[in-house]
Amino acid sequence: MARVRPSHLRNSILYTSLFVIVGLLAIMLPLSYSLAAGILRHSSITYAGQLLVQVNNSIGYYVGEMTDVSDFIVQDPDVVRYLSNVSAASEQAVSDKLQTIFAIRPDFVNLMILRPDGSFISSRSGIALNQAWDFTTFDWYKRTVGAAGQPVLSSSRVENIVAGEYPWVVTLSRALYVGQEFKGILMIDLNYQQISDICSNISNQNSGYVFIVGDDNRLVYHPQQKLIYSGIKTERFDLVFHSQEPSSVISDGYIYTSIMLENTGWNLVSVLNTNKLVTIGPAYLAIYAAAGLFFAIIAIIVSIVASKKLTDPILELKASMRRFEQGDFDAKADLHVNNEIAELGSRFNVMTERIKKLIEESLLIEEQKRRSEIQALQSQIRPHFLYNTLESIIWMAEMGDNDKIIDMTSSLSKLMRASANDAGDLISLQTEIDYVANYLKIQKMRYLEKLTYRIEIDPALLQARVLRLIIQPLAENALYHGIKQMKQNGTILISAASGAYRGPGREDGSQPERPCLLIHVCDNGVGFQKQIDFQAKSDQESEDGGIGLINVNNRIKLYFGSEYGVIISSNHLHDGGGVYDDADMPDGMHTCVTIILPLIFE
Repeated sequence: MARVRPSHLRNSILYTSLFVIVGLLAIMLPLSYSLAAGILRHSSITYAGQLLVQVNNSIGYYVGEMTDVSDFIVQDPDVVRYLSNVSAASEQAVSDKLQTIFAIRPDFVNLMILRPDGSFISSRSGIALNQAWDFTTFDWYKRTVGAAGQPVLSSSRVENIVAGEYPWVVTLSRALYVGQEFKGILMIDLNYQQISDICSNISNQNSGYVFIVGDDNRLVYHPQQKLIYSGIKTERFDLVFHSQEPSSVISDGYIYTSIMLENTGWNLVSVLNTNKLVTIGPAYLAIYAAAGLFFAIIAIIVSIVASKKLTDPILELKASMRRFEQGDFDAKADLHVNNEIAELGSRFNVMTERIKKLIEESLLIEEQKRRSEIQALQSQIRPHFLYNTLESIIWMAEMGDNDKIIDMTSSLSKLMRASANDAGDLISLQTEIDYVANYLKIQKMRYLEKLTYRIEIDPALLQARVLRLIIQPLAENALYHGIKQMKQNGTILISAASGAYRGPGREDGSQPERPCLLIHVCDNGVGFQKQIDFQAKSDQESEDGGIGLINVNNRIKLYFGSEYGVIISSNHLHDGGGVYDDADMPDGMHTCVTIILPLIFE
């Protein structure tokens, strides 16, 4: 007995080992990447918190300096005298002091004392207030008055109190009192650039940035502040925590860490892009490539050694399978080992026995199907139909009715060609309808007013696949056993629709509904006087002409299964049933034969 070289089996084991190694590496790479990303995210959150504490200290120190300046001005005797009793001397003294402070603080934009009556003293000479704006209506002014002498920091804004000037500033303001009487407002406008410089030093647009939100939920600083105000960019202010300690949250791939700045009511927020924290570098990939190569070599060595112990019994089993594949259905695996391979051989022997029986049953079914197909095809055009058609052609020739001769001959030719055409088992519904239309056209020429027919098919179903030559036998039964026996004129209606169907006797829901193609052949003839015995053999004629029905039904069941076939509904049957009943039978129809097929499109 020839043996197949064992290299194929060993290669399979080798490839399996390599696949496992590669699979493990493929799992470990993203897993380790995820763990590294988690560690980096945690480190980034910690770093962001530490960084925010440093910025908090820097801004807190800077704001503290501004507060100290405001304390100095509020407590200055010249300022107190000016507020108590306005005079030229006191006003000049306060102006000189403000100019001195302004000269040593280049970060100040404006240093002013505003009185409710509109008078003011500024560190800058030659300026005037903007008459178009009443500063007492501004939000920062109202908040300052409401703070009862405590310093108030505004969000970043455009200062428009001085006529002709619109600098971008952050304002520290403070209400001035003499005793309990409100006398005015001290306003210190800080150059916005100072805050921007502190924050921009730690901002990196590629991986992260910081911004500041005031206690009024308005921006104090943002690296893209103009885009925020113009609506081009948005920011997640809802993720800002008002906490004295750094607090973090991860959302949409970003880490938001926030802390409340001391003595300001501001919230400093750090934003880090987690997608740019972790990148796979060449060194990282090189390590994984080296590890993969090492484990692959180990896998090759182990697989070669292990395969030697498995080769012989498996090859014996493979040889038995090869004999079975070549048609030796009595082939059996005779293995003399005591392991799982022996059990596999036993299962193989059981399988071959079952397959042998299934093949025998399949051959029997195919033979029955073939015989039923031949009988069905032979019954499509019966000799008496052909004789009658030819006699009609001869009669028309004698009458000189050439147009009808051409029509009938053309239809007969198409009918014969379709009947003899070896187009396979399944054809389109369009082809089947064309065939039956030619048949009915010939019969219409013969029976004239005695026969009327209608074909109503949903165009969407014309490409559905059906068995060949299954509608014409039903139309023939409707004509010869229904309409021909009537004294008055008859009508045949052929229609098709898609629907859901459980199968006969399954109305209890024991099987789910399935999409089906329902083809109806209805007529208003005398109908069936008794049910057709579909269990009868297809070569037994019945008195009601059931030969076509039985053949069609058997062919459908053999091809698609017992759930499909033919159902008869007739007003003349008291024990009938099916798709139609008396309530929904088409108008004027007495009998309907329904073909039930699975809905199939190529």
